[in-house]
Formats: sequence, C-alpha cells, structure tokens
Amino acid sequence: MKKRIITAAIAVLAGVLIIILSEFNPFFLAVPIAALCVISVLELSNVLKITSKMLRGVSVAYAAVAPFLVAGDALVGSITKKSYPSVPIDLHTVLLLCTILYALLVLHSMIKHYTTVKFETVATLMFGTVAVTLGITLLLAFNQFYHYYHAFSKGDSMFIFIYAMVVCWTFDGGAYFVGSKFGKHKMAPNISPKKSWEGYFGGLVIGEISSIAFYLLYTLLAQGDYQPKMFNLVIVAVISPVLATLSIMGDLSASTIKRNFGVKDFGNFFPGHGGVLDRFDSVLYVTPILYAICKVMVMIQS
Repeated sequence: MKKRIITAAIAVLAGVLIIILSEFNPFFLAVPIAALCVISVLELSNVLKITSKMLRGVSVAYAAVAPFLVAGDALVGSITKKSYPSVPIDLHTVLLLCTILYALLVLHSMIKHYTTVKFETVATLMFGTVAVTLGITLLLAFNQFYHYYHAFSKGDSMFIFIYAMVVCWTFDGGAYFVGSKFGKHKMAPNISPKKSWEGYFGGLVIGEISSIAFYLLYTLLAQGDYQPKMFNLVIVAVISPVLATLSIMGDLSASTIKRNFGVKDFGNFFPGHGGVLDRFDSVLYVTPILYAICKVMVMIQS
C-alpha cells in the first residue's frame, strides 16, 4: 500500500508539472501522451507474445504518431505563432488514413506469417492498439479542444482534460477500498474476482463526490480564460456516474485480455500499480463517450 501511495503521489506531481509546462508549448503534453501510448502498446504486445518485428513496429509507429496528428494544429500553431487554422490539411483525416493503413499492414503481416501467427492474436493486437492509442490520445484532444471548437474556452479544455482522469481514478480508488472492506457480491468472478457490486456502488458515490468537489475547486481557483463556459455543476453531476460506470468497463476489458493470456499485470511501469495500461485502461471507454458529449455540446451551441 505504501508503494502504491508513493507512486501515485509522484505521478500526480509529474502530471501537474506537465500540465503547467503544456501551457507554454503543447509539445510538453503531446510527447508524454505519445510515450504513454507507445509503452501501452509495447505492454500489450508483450502480453500477446508478439514476436514479429513488423507487427510490433507498425503498432508502435501508429501509437507514436497518432497523438501528434490529434494535436497537430495546436502544435504547429505554437511553432508558427499563427492562429487557427495554421495547418493547410485536415490532420484528423490523416489520422483516419493512418488507422486504415495500419489495419491493412497488420492484416498483410497475418497473411504473410499465417503459419505462425494466429488470427485472434493479431485481431487483439490491432483492436487493442487502436483502442488504447485513441483512448489515451483523446486526453490530449480534450486539452486542445478550444483550438478546434471556439464555443469551448481554454478553461473548458483544461477542465475536461483533468476531469476525465479524476472521475476514472477516484471511482477506481473508491471501488477498491470499499470493495476490499465490504465486498461480498462478486461482479465478474471469472474475469476479475476482486471486483464486487459493493465496491462498484461505493466507487460511484466517491467518484461523484470527487468530481463535484473537483469542479467546485477548479471554478474557485480558475481565473479569466481558464473559467469553463460550457460545463457546469449540473452537467458534471449528471455525467459523472455514467463515466464512472464506463471506466469499470474499460478495466474489465483489459482484465479479460490479461485473463485470456495468463498474466496478472501488463507491466510494472508504475510500482505497486502495474503497467501504463493497467492505470489507463479505465479511460478507454470514458474518453470516447466524453468526446462525443463535448461534440454534442458544440452542435447544440452552434
């Protein structure tokens, strides 16, 4: 437990430092996000026992490139000092094309090595790489949302970037402590025996309280452009239980892969917590749905 707390404290301090530095240049956030994506894909490849250099190489390349395409305009704008639009092409379309190319290359490798590579392994790698990369990369998209959608303020972007992790990790922590103390009714005994319904509902309560408390603290401390315009207390209170529930789906999905391939953790990047993917699996469902919510808010606003 002591190791978990120390690791969490160091990670939070590092995260705060990165967020502060990213206000001077988006590269300070894009590079760590890309690194998390690459490490997660490598962890997944190791669990799947992928030995093909081509499969590992194209998967890592996709994970490394995707974050920079998502934040491309903001990054180029920070270099050229130009306002939006500073990139003459749609980098999100480029990301879609890269995703298609990645899928084709993986399928080609499967055909080429059909005697040694199983379809289910390749399918898991391809789906996992895209899901993990985009799931984590959307955190960066949140931070740059105001560059692309002017209905959102810089405060909205900063808020949803941090909020996505707050709602996931406070729910996860709450579910862990409540479940350890009071858990009797197993939620998914064949996938994750330690998860219980008591832990789930306890995590919901703690996640809800933490999300509301974070919103109130954020709006209290934020000044000027950093005040959120689109998000308010009611929206946060309503969507937090939904996102918390989605976070456990991401956790269970990752646990299913670990169970199928006979491992306890994806890695040991975070001592006491496991690998990067063990810590970020809960965002894999949350970030796409939160992104969709933000897009709907933009449509309503316009």
